[in-house]
Amino acid sequence: MSKILTGVLCVFALLGSSLTWSNADEAREAVIKVVEAFRTDIVADKEILAKDPALLESRVDKILANVVDFDDFSKKVMGKYYRRASPEQRTRFANVTKDTLLKTYGRSLLELDADRINVLPLGPQGRGKETKVDVDFQMESGGMLNITFYMEQSKSGNWLLSNIVINNINFGLTFRKQFAVMMEQNRNDIESAISAWRASLAKES
Repeated sequence: MSKILTGVLCVFALLGSSLTWSNADEAREAVIKVVEAFRTDIVADKEILAKDPALLESRVDKILANVVDFDDFSKKVMGKYYRRASPEQRTRFANVTKDTLLKTYGRSLLELDADRINVLPLGPQGRGKETKVDVDFQMESGGMLNITFYMEQSKSGNWLLSNIVINNINFGLTFRKQFAVMMEQNRNDIESAISAWRASLAKES
């Protein structure tokens, strides 16, 4: 009897493992779709888009809209200060962050080599809900850009980007630290910190 029970438990363990890997494969497929959209909708038209920033921003927005919840991303960046912000301040902060990221990210995409974008096979995953997908982007200048997409499945079943690490720099953590510093510099006044955040992102873009 104990052998039968052990066998049943092993079967369930294997099924659980395969389901987890299947979910990870779905996360990778979501990243592949985004990368292919970068290749066909951005890099392929780089000469046109380089002369039309508004069109470039619109295309990047359309691609990322399916995988990025900018409100949630902004909430993570604000961290412990999110609860203190008014609904209007939260919305404005999210809009400032989104607009700047679209402009900055869009321009960097124009520097990619369309023929040398490689979504790597899935590696070891952590125990959390996030699935890590690594992508190597070759720049036309010859440099290499490694981006790790951390994907998390929403309640609706869609895979959304929860964080991103670029060349070992944790994007979400870096932004959260920067905003915390701005809160300190502005005596914990959220309104002033948001204005400083806008100015800081504008310089970086």
